Amino acid sequence: MTSSAVRPDGHPLRLLCESLQDRLDELSVELTDDIRREIPSYAAMPLAEQRRTVRVRLGYVLRGLALDVEPTAEDLLEVQTASRRRAYYGLPVQDVLATFHLVSRRLWDELRAAARGTAAEDTAIELVAPLWLWVQAMSGVVADVYADEAGARYGREAGLRQRFLELLRTGGAPREHTAEIARELGFDPDGEFQALCTTAAGWAAEGRLGLLQRAAQQVAGKVSCGLSGELMVAITQRGDPADLVTRVIKLGGDDALVGVGLVRPGLAGAEMSISDAERALVVAEQGGRATAFEDAWLRASLVDSRDRLLPLFAEVRRVAGEQPQLAETVLAFADAGLSLAHAADALRIHPNTVAYRLGQWHKLTGTDPRTFDGLLRSVVGITG
Repeated sequence: MTSSAVRPDGHPLRLLCESLQDRLDELSVELTDDIRREIPSYAAMPLAEQRRTVRVRLGYVLRGLALDVEPTAEDLLEVQTASRRRAYYGLPVQDVLATFHLVSRRLWDELRAAARGTAAEDTAIELVAPLWLWVQAMSGVVADVYADEAGARYGREAGLRQRFLELLRTGGAPREHTAEIARELGFDPDGEFQALCTTAAGWAAEGRLGLLQRAAQQVAGKVSCGLSGELMVAITQRGDPADLVTRVIKLGGDDALVGVGLVRPGLAGAEMSISDAERALVVAEQGGRATAFEDAWLRASLVDSRDRLLPLFAEVRRVAGEQPQLAETVLAFADAGLSLAHAADALRIHPNTVAYRLGQWHKLTGTDPRTFDGLLRSVVGITG
């Protein structure tokens, strides 16, 4: 292939390529059908549009081979435009590149068949290298377009995820606006949501949040991760939170603590699940790794009320610190379903000793653990 001269009129290879240009309509239909049969993702693209682009591209490739010239800027701009359209329809880059190889293979078969019995029969092989150079040039344009599109799409989606999280946490935008963003991110605004959170420290560094978002694409359902103040929040739908927790701990480090909210319906439920997860995280920080609001709902619910409720538990906490044996007995009594015998078995003491200690607890704290209110206050005061 040369850029300084073109093949003259009447050259056997030029005549060969021009003979196929006379069959462009027929070939473009056949090639489009071949592509859609071998590469199923092309079903997402309108048939008429694909046939049109195949015809245009086949035309300038045959023209280039006939004249022995390289792709022009206009040729490559057409490839660029067509590639953006394929990205718009969601076709994977590997499928788009595969079409070049499919078309070039079919085109070479057509050239060989057309060359039989002509002056070009012995020299048709000279078209292989130029054809391959055309494929390489077009493939490079496709790769560049998809790289640009992926970067732009990732940046836009990251912005949408952050905006979605901010709207859920502040509730400052019309509900329909939040619902619109949810749909763009692949969520059903009326479906069930579940949130988990961990501390934000370290997630902004070294692109870890991006790594988590990419890892989340491998779990079931839909996941959106973002930073909000001192928290990293992940909002999930139709997924298994345990799998996501595992990935958060893997990327966040073995000492990462995670709070998991309840599954709740709708966008209002998503807001509440984030709040659940925040409170569960506070409980996790007091001991544990991953804490679900479902398992620690009482302690988690009291997180914001600690100072206000502290006077209710002052004596309980004091006695628990001074008499840990009594506190242990109260907790065993609660775990045993209010059974003196079962609590005694757990502690390996006599049931009368359990009863005596419960009485001492009542005497010292003013709270009777054999009543519902007294037991609840005692357990919360000891463990809170």
